[in-house]
Formats: sequence, structure tokens, C-alpha cells
Amino acid sequence: MPDQPLSNTSSSHLAAEAFAALPPIMQARLIQSQRVILIANNPSIDTAILKTLLQPTDMLVLFNDFIHADFFAHHPLAKYLPKLLFFRQIGDSKLHFGLPPRSNNVTAILDMTKQAPLGILFGNAAYQFPMPCDDPNPADDSITAANRVLEIPEPLEKLIHSDKHCAVLSEQHKVVADYPIFADIHSSAPTSGFLLYRLLLSARLHIQQKQKAETLLSIVMLGFNNDDKTAHFWEGHNWAFERQALATPPTGVEIIRQY
Repeated sequence: MPDQPLSNTSSSHLAAEAFAALPPIMQARLIQSQRVILIANNPSIDTAILKTLLQPTDMLVLFNDFIHADFFAHHPLAKYLPKLLFFRQIGDSKLHFGLPPRSNNVTAILDMTKQAPLGILFGNAAYQFPMPCDDPNPADDSITAANRVLEIPEPLEKLIHSDKHCAVLSEQHKVVADYPIFADIHSSAPTSGFLLYRLLLSARLHIQQKQKAETLLSIVMLGFNNDDKTAHFWEGHNWAFERQALATPPTGVEIIRQY
């Protein structure tokens, strides 16, 4: 999505819609931030890279069962940075990647809320703690009554149901209206990273208007690679389209490949 002039009415309207899709607490923090960093769930990213990259005026975006949860919750700088967490459903189930009962960083998330503003976006549907019968693939990291001991504690439960902190983002939002989904693949959709990238890419136009700033908010993409090494993750994402879109990033967008 190339930069578009602020005088373009349709672009400004989409930018306002993209900004409004964010939880209100994150809207406020974005306006105050100088840079937003999207950190891919890429195992080759280590904490040394993060220590070098992060700055006190950053806002972070983390995805699903995100890496280095303890670092983001407890590092002397990282713990004070505002964070937007994106959790996506597993297919048509009530399960969300990165949240109970499959897997979670609940303890780290609770620690994050004590240090800095935290927002949560859910893909397509709000979080509901599922029952074992809701698992579409019970043989894959199965949920049973015996091991289903991970729960959402009350403080996080309140946050999840707070309109200030949480929102639902459609995977068919207008910012990805041009995304070529695969009609023959159930639940074909953009990757989590690309969806949030497009949302923030559009929202920053609205932020620039509100700030009356000369430059757009900087966006850094860490660990989003542009070759076929990631294609094996899931065939329903159009990896070729996403790589092409990220091959020549617009002004103010930096992509740091990580292997």
C-alpha cells in the first residue's frame, strides 16, 4: 500500500477507519509514539537484537504465542513500552493461538499490564474460554479435562472484556481489500503480521493529520522475511503477495530480515 496524499478523501476516510479499529488505549499511545515495531514470531530473533533495537519512544506489536514473553514483561526498557497484542482464532474454533487452554503467556501479560499501557486485538471474534469439545483437532496438542488447568485470571478477564483495552479486527478489513485469498482453501486470509502492518500503515495517515506532523509515524518490521522459507507455515496465506508488497516498503517503513 503506497503512501497516498492526505488530501485524498478516500485515503483519509480509510485511515480514520483503520485508526478507529485499534483499542482506544492504543490509539492514545500511537499518537504519542515516534515509532511502532512489529515483531514477528520468528525464533531466530534473540533478546540481544531486541536490546539493540528498542527505544523509549517505541510502541510494540506482538503476535499470538509471541516469543520472549518474559523479556517484554521484565526487561528494564521493554517492560515500560506500550504493547498491542494480536491473538487469532484457530480455524473456526473458539481457540486462540497463544491463549489458554492450548498455550499462553498469561503470567507475562499480567506483568505487562502493571508496567505500561496494553491493548489486545482479536482476529474476527472476541476471546471465549473454550471447552475441550471446541477443539477442531484434538489430536494436535490436545486439550483434555485432566490437563486443562490454564485459566484466564480475573484481572486479565476484566481487561479482555474492556472496550478501552480490547477490540476485534476483521481479517477482511478494508486495509486488505486487495488481498488475493485462495477460494479453494478454507479460512484463507492474510497473515497476522501483514494484517496489522496494513492496518498501521493506513492508520498512520490519520495520526499524521491529528499530530499535524510533517512526517509519518515510523514502522519497523522485525523478522518478516521475503523468501520461501516461511511458505510451509500454512498454505492459506498468500505468501507471494505479501512478499511482493513488502519488497519495496514505502517511506518510513523499515524491514529487518531475520533468519
